[in-house]
Amino acid sequence: MVGSERDDKLAAEAVTALLQALPERQDELYQLVYEHLKSLAQNRLWGERNDHWLQATSLVNEAYLRLMRHESGWRDRRHFFGVAGEAMRRILVDAARRRNREKRGGKMARQSLSGLELAESEWDMEVLELNDALLELERQSAEHAEIVRLHFFSGLTFSECADLLGISLSSVERRWRFARAWLRAKMTA
Repeated sequence: MVGSERDDKLAAEAVTALLQALPERQDELYQLVYEHLKSLAQNRLWGERNDHWLQATSLVNEAYLRLMRHESGWRDRRHFFGVAGEAMRRILVDAARRRNREKRGGKMARQSLSGLELAESEWDMEVLELNDALLELERQSAEHAEIVRLHFFSGLTFSECADLLGISLSSVERRWRFARAWLRAKMTA
Protein backbone atom coordinates (compact mmCIF):
# COMPACT_ATOMS: atom_id res chain seq x y z
CA MET A 1 0.00 0.00 0.00
CA VAL A 2 1.43 3.39 -1.02
CA GLY A 3 1.99 6.02 1.71
CA SER A 4 -0.86 8.34 0.69
CA GLU A 5 -3.27 5.40 0.34
CA ARG A 6 -2.29 4.24 3.82
CA ASP A 7 -2.81 7.79 5.19
CA ASP A 8 -6.22 7.98 3.47
CA LYS A 9 -7.22 4.63 4.97
CA LEU A 10 -6.08 5.73 8.44
CA ALA A 11 -7.94 9.04 8.08
CA ALA A 12 -11.09 7.18 6.96
CA GLU A 13 -10.83 4.86 9.96
CA ALA A 14 -10.25 7.84 12.30
CA VAL A 15 -13.31 9.67 10.95
CA THR A 16 -15.45 6.55 11.35
CA ALA A 17 -14.18 6.02 14.92
CA LEU A 18 -14.92 9.64 15.86
CA LEU A 19 -18.38 9.46 14.29
CA GLN A 20 -19.17 6.45 16.43
CA ALA A 21 -17.98 8.31 19.55
CA LEU A 22 -20.24 11.35 19.05
CA PRO A 23 -21.22 13.62 20.73
CA GLU A 24 -18.27 13.35 23.16
CA ARG A 25 -15.63 13.67 20.43
CA GLN A 26 -17.37 16.26 18.28
CA ASP A 27 -14.50 18.78 18.53
CA GLU A 28 -11.93 16.20 17.40
CA LEU A 29 -14.13 15.25 14.45
CA TYR A 30 -14.48 18.88 13.42
CA GLN A 31 -10.70 19.34 13.44
CA LEU A 32 -10.19 16.20 11.37
CA VAL A 33 -12.80 16.95 8.68
CA TYR A 34 -12.63 20.76 8.59
CA GLU A 35 -10.01 21.11 5.83
CA HIS A 36 -11.78 18.60 3.59
CA LEU A 37 -15.14 20.30 4.11
CA LYS A 38 -13.59 23.73 3.51
CA SER A 39 -12.05 22.63 0.20
CA LEU A 40 -15.47 21.28 -0.81
CA ALA A 41 -17.08 24.58 0.11
CA GLN A 42 -14.46 26.56 -1.82
CA ASN A 43 -15.09 24.41 -4.88
CA ARG A 44 -18.85 24.95 -4.60
CA LEU A 45 -18.45 28.73 -4.22
CA TRP A 46 -15.85 29.16 -6.95
CA GLY A 47 -17.05 31.70 -9.47
CA GLU A 48 -19.53 33.28 -7.05
CA ARG A 49 -19.65 37.06 -6.67
CA ASN A 50 -16.99 38.51 -4.37
CA ASP A 51 -19.60 40.29 -2.26
CA HIS A 52 -21.61 37.14 -1.69
CA TRP A 53 -22.49 36.85 2.00
CA LEU A 54 -21.76 33.15 2.08
CA GLN A 55 -18.04 32.42 2.23
CA ALA A 56 -16.44 28.97 2.38
CA THR A 57 -15.90 29.14 6.14
CA SER A 58 -19.51 30.16 6.71
CA LEU A 59 -20.75 27.36 4.48
CA VAL A 60 -18.62 24.77 6.33
CA ASN A 61 -19.72 26.03 9.73
CA GLU A 62 -23.40 26.13 8.79
CA ALA A 63 -23.24 22.65 7.25
CA TYR A 64 -21.40 21.23 10.26
CA LEU A 65 -23.89 22.79 12.69
CA ARG A 66 -26.77 21.26 10.74
CA LEU A 67 -25.02 17.89 10.73
CA MET A 68 -24.41 17.92 14.47
CA ARG A 69 -27.90 19.22 15.25
CA HIS A 70 -29.45 16.28 13.43
CA GLU A 71 -26.75 13.71 14.19
CA SER A 72 -28.35 10.32 14.31
CA GLY A 73 -25.82 7.53 14.36
CA TRP A 74 -23.44 8.04 11.46
CA ARG A 75 -22.62 4.69 9.93
CA ASP A 76 -19.27 5.63 8.47
CA ARG A 77 -17.23 8.25 6.66
CA ARG A 78 -19.23 7.78 3.44
CA HIS A 79 -22.49 8.45 5.22
CA PHE A 80 -21.06 11.54 6.94
CA PHE A 81 -19.53 13.12 3.82
CA GLY A 82 -22.56 12.23 1.72
CA VAL A 83 -24.83 14.02 4.18
CA ALA A 84 -22.32 16.90 4.46
CA GLY A 85 -22.38 17.38 0.71
CA GLU A 86 -26.16 17.29 0.74
CA ALA A 87 -26.24 19.86 3.59
CA MET A 88 -23.99 22.20 1.59
CA ARG A 89 -26.16 21.77 -1.48
CA ARG A 90 -29.28 22.62 0.49
CA ILE A 91 -27.65 25.68 2.06
CA LEU A 92 -26.60 26.95 -1.39
CA VAL A 93 -30.04 26.25 -2.85
CA ASP A 94 -31.74 28.01 0.06
CA ALA A 95 -29.40 31.00 -0.35
CA ALA A 96 -30.08 31.16 -4.10
CA ARG A 97 -33.84 30.97 -3.54
CA ARG A 98 -33.68 33.67 -0.87
CA ARG A 99 -31.66 35.98 -3.13
CA ASN A 100 -34.01 35.37 -6.06
CA ARG A 101 -37.00 36.06 -3.81
CA GLU A 102 -35.42 39.27 -2.56
CA LYS A 103 -34.45 40.26 -6.09
CA ARG A 104 -38.08 39.90 -7.11
CA GLY A 105 -39.49 41.94 -4.29
CA GLY A 106 -39.43 39.79 -1.18
CA LYS A 107 -40.22 41.92 1.86
CA MET A 108 -39.17 45.16 0.19
CA ALA A 109 -41.41 48.09 -0.53
CA ARG A 110 -42.00 48.92 -4.18
CA GLN A 111 -39.71 51.52 -5.63
CA SER A 112 -39.04 53.09 -9.00
CA LEU A 113 -36.24 51.37 -10.87
CA SER A 114 -34.99 54.48 -12.62
CA GLY A 115 -31.36 55.00 -11.76
CA LEU A 116 -30.99 51.68 -9.93
CA GLU A 117 -28.74 48.88 -11.05
CA LEU A 118 -29.91 45.34 -10.42
CA ALA A 119 -27.25 42.75 -9.68
CA GLU A 120 -28.23 39.45 -11.23
CA SER A 121 -26.40 36.26 -10.53
CA GLU A 122 -26.48 33.53 -13.12
CA TRP A 123 -24.85 31.33 -10.50
CA ASP A 124 -28.02 31.38 -8.37
CA MET A 125 -30.06 30.16 -11.31
CA GLU A 126 -27.49 27.46 -12.07
CA VAL A 127 -27.65 26.19 -8.48
CA LEU A 128 -31.43 26.03 -8.61
CA GLU A 129 -31.43 24.37 -12.05
CA LEU A 130 -28.81 21.85 -10.90
CA ASN A 131 -30.86 21.08 -7.79
CA ASP A 132 -34.03 20.50 -9.81
CA ALA A 133 -32.18 18.36 -12.34
CA LEU A 134 -30.48 16.33 -9.60
CA LEU A 135 -33.82 15.64 -7.92
CA GLU A 136 -35.23 14.44 -11.24
CA LEU A 137 -32.15 12.25 -11.83
CA GLU A 138 -32.58 10.79 -8.36
CA ARG A 139 -36.16 9.77 -9.19
CA GLN A 140 -34.91 8.00 -12.31
CA SER A 141 -31.65 6.57 -10.99
CA ALA A 142 -30.64 6.90 -7.35
CA GLU A 143 -27.26 5.26 -8.11
CA HIS A 144 -26.30 7.97 -10.61
CA ALA A 145 -27.48 10.75 -8.29
CA GLU A 146 -25.41 9.25 -5.46
CA ILE A 147 -22.26 9.49 -7.58
CA VAL A 148 -23.00 13.17 -8.27
CA ARG A 149 -23.53 13.85 -4.57
CA LEU A 150 -20.40 12.03 -3.46
CA HIS A 151 -18.11 13.36 -6.19
CA PHE A 152 -19.44 16.85 -6.91
CA PHE A 153 -20.94 17.92 -3.60
CA SER A 154 -18.86 15.86 -1.16
CA GLY A 155 -15.65 16.16 -3.16
CA LEU A 156 -14.69 12.49 -3.04
CA THR A 157 -12.47 11.11 -5.78
CA PHE A 158 -13.82 8.44 -8.10
CA SER A 159 -11.63 5.93 -6.32
CA GLU A 160 -13.09 6.95 -2.94
CA CYS A 161 -16.60 6.74 -4.37
CA ALA A 162 -15.90 3.23 -5.65
CA ASP A 163 -14.52 2.20 -2.25
CA LEU A 164 -17.44 3.65 -0.35
CA LEU A 165 -20.10 2.24 -2.66
CA GLY A 166 -18.42 -1.14 -3.04
CA ILE A 167 -18.39 -0.98 -6.83
CA SER A 168 -15.62 -0.86 -9.43
CA LEU A 169 -13.85 2.34 -10.41
CA SER A 170 -14.99 1.88 -14.00
CA SER A 171 -18.63 1.66 -12.83
CA VAL A 172 -18.25 4.93 -10.93
CA GLU A 173 -16.65 6.64 -13.93
CA ARG A 174 -19.34 5.30 -16.26
CA ARG A 175 -22.13 6.48 -13.92
CA TRP A 176 -20.45 9.89 -13.56
CA ARG A 177 -20.19 10.35 -17.34
CA PHE A 178 -23.84 9.41 -17.78
CA ALA A 179 -25.02 11.61 -14.88
CA ARG A 180 -22.95 14.59 -16.01
CA ALA A 181 -24.26 14.32 -19.58
CA TRP A 182 -27.83 13.82 -18.36
CA LEU A 183 -27.63 16.83 -16.02
CA ARG A 184 -26.05 19.01 -18.73
CA ALA A 185 -28.81 18.07 -21.17
CA LYS A 186 -31.51 18.84 -18.59
CA MET A 187 -29.98 22.16 -17.64
CA THR A 188 -29.52 23.36 -21.22
CA ALA A 189 -32.98 22.25 -22.37
